[in-house]
Amino acid sequence: MASPPTTEPTTLWRNRDFLKLWTGESLSLVGSQVTVLAMPIVAYLWLNASVAEMGVLGALARLPMVLFFVVGVWVDRMRRRPVLIWSDVFRAFMLATVPVLFAMDMLTLWWLYVVVFAMGVAGVLFEIAYRSYLPILVPPEHLGDGNSKLQLSDSVSKAVGPSLAGVLIATRSAPLVILVDAVSYVLSALCLISIRKREDPPPPDDGGTMIAAIRQGFGFVMSQPIIRPLAIASAVYSFFDIGILQTLYIPYVIDGAGVPAGWVGAVLAVGGVGAIAGAWLSVRLMKRAGPGPTMFWSTVVGNSALILVPLAGGPLWLAIGILAVSQLLVGLCTQIFVVNNITVLQSAAPRELVGRVIATIWAMGLVPAPLGALVAGLLGQAVGMRPVVLVAAVIGAVVPMIVLARSPIPKMREMPQAPLTG
Repeated sequence: MASPPTTEPTTLWRNRDFLKLWTGESLSLVGSQVTVLAMPIVAYLWLNASVAEMGVLGALARLPMVLFFVVGVWVDRMRRRPVLIWSDVFRAFMLATVPVLFAMDMLTLWWLYVVVFAMGVAGVLFEIAYRSYLPILVPPEHLGDGNSKLQLSDSVSKAVGPSLAGVLIATRSAPLVILVDAVSYVLSALCLISIRKREDPPPPDDGGTMIAAIRQGFGFVMSQPIIRPLAIASAVYSFFDIGILQTLYIPYVIDGAGVPAGWVGAVLAVGGVGAIAGAWLSVRLMKRAGPGPTMFWSTVVGNSALILVPLAGGPLWLAIGILAVSQLLVGLCTQIFVVNNITVLQSAAPRELVGRVIATIWAMGLVPAPLGALVAGLLGQAVGMRPVVLVAAVIGAVVPMIVLARSPIPKMREMPQAPLTG
């Protein structure tokens, strides 16, 4: 039986269910940013992980991204809200084990490997269900605004989370600080439980195999001249920047650029400030310049800023200044790009394929990251971090610019419409 007709709120500020989703996601994002800083510090400083072991940790955190193709099919065949709730509950439990084992003097690097991998699996489930759930809660004309608000929370978390983590780590041990993230996931689950809007059951399973369903989503992505270059550019960026550069970022900043660990949170927080501005500007630029030019130029500026990372060095004030400028521009441009990118995907994909389309893009944009993380650890150990960081930053920045420049994206002024499916 279909849901009874309802009057859609005229603004997202009146959409209580969206506000509950937004509140829960905002709380968990702040907690996650605490863990982003605390977990590598636990491994590197408390458990004495080598550069190669840091590469393994980064690879395991990103390895579940290979599940995106499968998860996209599952999400299209399930109600989204239960997936979101149980993903939050599971992540809260796994994170809580870190401070408990630390208090018992039983925490090991091997257990951190288990935790980051399990968190990655649950995170993949949550990410696809969450992006697919938004079009259910808000009407199409509010999608851009909804994505902007959710990305604004992501931006604020990047400004608040690292600073909060830095303060907590300075006063408490890093393993215990991770408990903040566990609590945030519990609060997020409670917000999701309180959502009242009924979610219609998914369309009946057509009886096709998992491979056929994955191929359908992948085939749609690769057949679309607007979506295909986004997927290819994301794959290159994933390997070099998410996989290599991000894995080596904290060890490089501490040992390569000579920045004390206490300053790392402050540098990352600057990126959060830029991200706040980017989330605020995203919809305005989308409406003024169009989604295509906005995505292209945010890629050019943001990717160029990545090349500043391997150039950081010299006096402490100069190294911090270069890294802060890089973080500011990357944070600004990433949020502008993501809001436009997600809205384009949600608008261009048929409702029955939206989970698989988003999953395919995320898979192509994130699956190369685990391999990049392993390469980062091995090459960083063999030839040193600075040359590896330099090569990764340059290739990961320039190639996506070229891919997008040679596509229809720079001239796309209007939001694409989903094709009719049979």
